Amino acid sequence: MRSLAVAVPKSKAEEVRLSLLASGLLRTGVAVTREGDTIFLPVVRETYGPYPILEREFEESFTPIRSYKDVARVPPELKPLLPTSFDVIGDIALVKIPDELKAVEREIADAILRANPAIEVVTADGGVRGALRVRALRTLAGPNRTETVHREFGLSYSVDVARAYFSPRLGTERRTVAEQVGPGEAVVDLFSGVGPYAILIARRRQPRVVYAFDANPDAVRHLEENVRRNRAERVVPRQGDALALLAGVEPPDRVIIDYPQDPGPAFSVAVSRILPGGTVHYYEILEELEREDRQRWIIETARSMDRGAEIAAVREVHGWSPSKKLFAFDVRVT
Repeated sequence: MRSLAVAVPKSKAEEVRLSLLASGLLRTGVAVTREGDTIFLPVVRETYGPYPILEREFEESFTPIRSYKDVARVPPELKPLLPTSFDVIGDIALVKIPDELKAVEREIADAILRANPAIEVVTADGGVRGALRVRALRTLAGPNRTETVHREFGLSYSVDVARAYFSPRLGTERRTVAEQVGPGEAVVDLFSGVGPYAILIARRRQPRVVYAFDANPDAVRHLEENVRRNRAERVVPRQGDALALLAGVEPPDRVIIDYPQDPGPAFSVAVSRILPGGTVHYYEILEELEREDRQRWIIETARSMDRGAEIAAVREVHGWSPSKKLFAFDVRVT
């Protein structure tokens, strides 16, 4: 096909390409061509710049945007500081903006929207805070809303990302835990949030019951909706203090403690209630060198309660900070 093009020296081609892309002038769907040391960049209309404009033939192709960094309108010296990844929950992106980029945070958000058609809202993620584990968020681009629907393993979860905890990075871990559940088990998810562990287990395995507890009323409201949405009738949602609620139900075969900031008290109560041969899924944020100490603590804590404990598996779930990681411990209690 014929198209207008900018004739650019090879040494300047990438710089000009990014500038044209950011300004919406680069024609997509056609291949860039080269003759000697000159690169011809197809454009949608004439541009005003230092390089000549001409018309020539191009081959059609598909050239997707590989990264929002390609279209981020930020000074070149800030490009290396741009976040390399961000969480996406439903159609909402949650981006951690370092202090050095606060002045261009809206330009970053606009670039994420342009490069990711499935994303409609971009928020600045200030991290998870408080006992209810809610995120401190600010909307940077798109409509000012925090409710969305997240899809995972064929199931869908309604969630308000500013009012209830949900982590898309735990999807694989949730599946790993669910695959361990045997027929007829009674399962307790102590800090269930909007229900991704509990509902996945109820729908993909054959438990007798899955109790899903959370102290956050907003989380439980979405949990109840998600139980209906996914027809997960074996999930029993309850709002309140998880440890008190655990004391009020039948001894379970399996307990999930997805509360990595301070899981110790919950582990002690879980060990006191779980059936012999049951499994506790314990999560904690640790330095690599702390892992073996935590394993010893788990075994000694169970022993102090006249119970036995065996570490059946340890998994590094994902990084948390430059020095810390989220670890999962599958603990078999006798």
